[in-house]
Amino acid sequence: MKISNRISGLKAGSALVTVLVLAASAAQAQTLRTNINADPAMVDPITYSELIAGDVIGNIYEGFTAINEAGDVIPALAESWDAHDDNLGFTFHLRPGVTTHLGNEFTADDVKYTFEALLNPENQGGLNARYLATVVGAQAITDGDTTDLEGVRVIDDYTVEVRFNEPDVLFPIYPFYFMDDDAVETAGDEWYLEISAGTGPFVFETWDRGQRVLLSANTDYWGEGPYIDAVEFVIVPSGDTAVSMFEACELDVVYADAASIRRILQTPELAEQSIQAPAAQIRYLGMNQNLYEPFQDERVREAVCIAFDRQAMIDGLYEGAAFPLAGQVTPGVAGFNANLEPMPYDPDRAQALLAEAGYPGGEGLPPINITSTEPNRNDILYFASQLQQVLGMPVEVEIVERGSHIRNMNAGEVAFFPWGWSAGYPDGLYFLSQVWYGPSPYNRSRWQNDQFDALIDQARATADNEARYALYNQAEEILIGEYGTCPTTVRMQVALVKPEVEGVRLTPFRFLPFNTVRMN
Repeated sequence: MKISNRISGLKAGSALVTVLVLAASAAQAQTLRTNINADPAMVDPITYSELIAGDVIGNIYEGFTAINEAGDVIPALAESWDAHDDNLGFTFHLRPGVTTHLGNEFTADDVKYTFEALLNPENQGGLNARYLATVVGAQAITDGDTTDLEGVRVIDDYTVEVRFNEPDVLFPIYPFYFMDDDAVETAGDEWYLEISAGTGPFVFETWDRGQRVLLSANTDYWGEGPYIDAVEFVIVPSGDTAVSMFEACELDVVYADAASIRRILQTPELAEQSIQAPAAQIRYLGMNQNLYEPFQDERVREAVCIAFDRQAMIDGLYEGAAFPLAGQVTPGVAGFNANLEPMPYDPDRAQALLAEAGYPGGEGLPPINITSTEPNRNDILYFASQLQQVLGMPVEVEIVERGSHIRNMNAGEVAFFPWGWSAGYPDGLYFLSQVWYGPSPYNRSRWQNDQFDALIDQARATADNEARYALYNQAEEILIGEYGTCPTTVRMQVALVKPEVEGVRLTPFRFLPFNTVRMN
């Protein structure tokens, strides 16, 4: 109002009025600046398969359901759904009046199109394609026999039926990212670099590789907000650099990596501006038996798992902002087994086991690299040091580029690596079926057990929660009992938030979309 009165009083020409209005608009523009530690591996909802991409894409695209701040599943693009009497499908009732970023109404046709795009082998569908494996006709599409998904039927604009070959009781909570079916026709095969085709609170604008990803507010968003004009994901490989940028007011929100947590918690001014939440993320040491023959011996795997001190890692590397992980389902995620104990630090037993396996003092063990990315440098230096000291294992540290590392792990081409896996929905099946189920493309260690796989198949068909969780626990005990994995830690997430920023929601599932954020 003050600007308007002033312009009127000046009796200025139209050019001056235009300049003043534009200046006022720029002054009022609010862009939330936050960090990601690498370029996302992708920015489209079809090939999505990694965490940083999820941080970005989750603000642009949505599914049938979402997660609230308490970690509960809530309706999103589906207002409700009904299970079929035979437990072989669901009917979803979509939210009317939702507009995509292309200006079209979101309908059941978009749901069917997205599912078919995920399964089309030419698209190399990512993580979400796995959720469609039980849908009738899915295999025919992946085999290239058809492009029509038989098991998905559009009843009307707001009703879609999905039928399965076998029960899949968790299907409604899978985090699908639905897209406008006009996207490819509008902008071609690489449409995701040119336009935005979701329904989320923010719209994709640009991706300057190595620098930033910029999203703008979706002013037609169906839900709450957004209250800010844009989100800028600034690519900052170093956590310490991100913290320094926060101190210099060049970032408004920082998601801290393990290396920078110590600095934050030891600096009172930063600690006061921090928020924390346990991560719904397993962290483990992967041992690929196909690539390193000694890992085929369970005694060697056990020796590795008990040759390092998890609590020392927590105290020394994470400033206490973590706790030991016992199994492969994290606390706070449905199906967590509270009866499992963390693996002990037992160097004497580790040395004895290695000797029993024919490698006394590490003699005869082939050299091996322990491989990870720059943010995990301190972790792998610690692992290498411990394994050399305790076992005499000839381990060398290898730091690699993130995108190629993920591709190589997915291809089963990395022998020894610490890595993590964050839950995409609040149920333990996410960890067990994605990371350790034999046929999963994300079983990066290539551990496989027929009994484990059968329990996971049975769990997918078990609607009763408690019975399903019992199956998870049985499967998890097989995995841990064979030392198919070395659970390490559950980290406490730490984020920095400027005092003038409100509504940032840090949960076990990382940041929720920024539509609730306000900047004062």
